[in-house]
Amino acid sequence: MTTMTRTAFLQEMSNKNINIAIAARDPRLSELDMRGLDQNNTGFISGRVEMNLLFTALDDFDVNGTRTSIDIGQPANPTKVGKIVIALRELATTNTTNPSGQLKDNALFSAFPDGLRGELKHGDRGQKVVAIQYTLGRLGHLHDLCDGKFGGLTEQAIKSFQSSRSLSATGTITPALLSTLDSTVTTLDLRTPAQKAADPLIYLSGFRRLRLPEIRIRSTSETFSWNAPEIQRAYGEFVGHYWEVMKSNRIEGDCKNIALFLMDQFRKQIKEDRFIDLPHPVLGNNEGSRKWIIATEDKTRGLFSRADRLRNNNGIRVRRPGYNAMLNIQKLDPQHSMLYGVNVHYPQLSAHQVAHSTTRLFNWNPALSNHGDPSKPEVPVDKLQPGNMIFIDHSGDQRYDHTVTVIKVERDSGNHTRKLVLAVGSYDDARDNSAATSVEGVGLSIVNTYSEEVTVTLDTNGRITQSDVTYSSEPDYLVNSRYSARTTLMEQRSGGTLFVARWG
Repeated sequence: MTTMTRTAFLQEMSNKNINIAIAARDPRLSELDMRGLDQNNTGFISGRVEMNLLFTALDDFDVNGTRTSIDIGQPANPTKVGKIVIALRELATTNTTNPSGQLKDNALFSAFPDGLRGELKHGDRGQKVVAIQYTLGRLGHLHDLCDGKFGGLTEQAIKSFQSSRSLSATGTITPALLSTLDSTVTTLDLRTPAQKAADPLIYLSGFRRLRLPEIRIRSTSETFSWNAPEIQRAYGEFVGHYWEVMKSNRIEGDCKNIALFLMDQFRKQIKEDRFIDLPHPVLGNNEGSRKWIIATEDKTRGLFSRADRLRNNNGIRVRRPGYNAMLNIQKLDPQHSMLYGVNVHYPQLSAHQVAHSTTRLFNWNPALSNHGDPSKPEVPVDKLQPGNMIFIDHSGDQRYDHTVTVIKVERDSGNHTRKLVLAVGSYDDARDNSAATSVEGVGLSIVNTYSEEVTVTLDTNGRITQSDVTYSSEPDYLVNSRYSARTTLMEQRSGGTLFVARWG
C-alpha cells in the first residue's frame, strides 16, 4: 500500500492548477465536489490553500484514520482515493507564473490572496479581520474571540505585537506589518510535546523525563490499598504536580476521563517508584481488559474536529452558540482542528459508574443547599483535600453525570479554605446546546471535548468571592470558557445534589 502525505501532495501540486469545469466532466471525479474549494472564484484549484482544501476533500474518501496522509494503493490496483488522485494528476496543468511575495500562512493567504492594499484599521470588518485576529491569537497577543470586528481589543493586540518587534505601535495593519505577521506565525509549532511524540501515552507516562517528583510513602507497611492514609496523601500531592503536565500538553477529556486519567497515571508512577500495585478502583482486577483511547488532530478517532468534515461526512451542520469564531477560522484555515492537544478516553465507563466506585466522604446535606445564592458552596469547602472528587447529580434522579477533581487547597491560619483549584473536563454537542438533544446513538462525530481549571477564592465564612477559569485546553480567541464555581461547587437546578468522595 502506497501512502501519500499531505506535504507530498502540496509539493507535487505547488505549481499546478486544475480546471474545475473540465474536472466536473470527468466521471472519475463525479463524487468530488470541487466548486466549494475555489476560494478565489477563478474557476481553478490552485495555490497552497486551495490544494490543502482539495487534500482534505480527498481524505474524506480515505480510511487510514489520519488526516495527514491517504492510502492510494498500487498503480495496478489503486484504492478509491487513489483513482481520484490519478485523475487529478492527469488534469493538473503547470502554472505559467508563480507570484512572488505570496503569504505562506493558510489563513492569511485565504484572506489576502493578492496581499493588502492600503491599511486595515479600527472599525473594519470581515474575513480579513478574522485572519489578523487568528494570527494575533496564535502569537499570544489577542485574548478575545475572532469575530471579524476590528475593535479596541484587536487594536491593542496589534500594538502589543508591534511593541514586541520594536515597531511603532500604530494599531493598524499595513502591507509591511502583514508580511511580518506572516513570517512570524509560520515559524510557530503549536503542537504540545505529547502531540509530537510517536506515542502520546508513553510520553505522558515518562515520569522521570517529565521531572515529576518521586512518590514517597512514609510508612513501614508491606501492603497498601487506596484506603491507606499515606496513599491518599501521596495522591493529593501527585494531582498537583501531574495536573501541570496535563495542562502543558493540553490533555482533553470529559469529566470522568480527566478524573480517571489522573488516577491511572498515579497508579503507574507509584508502581514504578515504590513497587506498589494499586487496583483499578472502578474495574478492580479486570483493569487489563481496557486500554486508553488516545486521539489527536492527526488521528481523531472519530471525534469532532472540523465543521466541514461533520457536514460532508454526516450531513450535520454546526449550530452551537459560541462556535462562530471557530467557524470563521475554519473557513480560512483548512488545517485548523478543534482537537487542540491530546484527547484521553477510557471506554465503556460512565460518570455514574465512577461515582459508585468511590468512597463517599461527605454525602449530600440539605442544610448546605444555597437556595439559589451563588456565593454559597453546597459542599463543605473547609474539609476538602487535594485528590477529592465532587460528584454532581444535576436533576436529583440519583444519576451522577458530572465530576470535578480538587487539585489544590489553600488555607488560612484558622484552617479555613481560602482558595480552591479545580480540574474539570466536559464536552459540547457541536449541533446545539439544548439539553433535550441527546448524543446517544449519534456517535463521537458531534462531540467536542475540552478541559478547564477553575480557581475559586473564598472569604473567612466560606463564601465565594471570585471564580476564574485560569486554564482552558481551547484558546480564548476560539471559544469562551464554560465553567465557574456555580458549575463545580453547587447545583443551581432544583433537586440537584452533590457529594464528595475519594478513590478506593
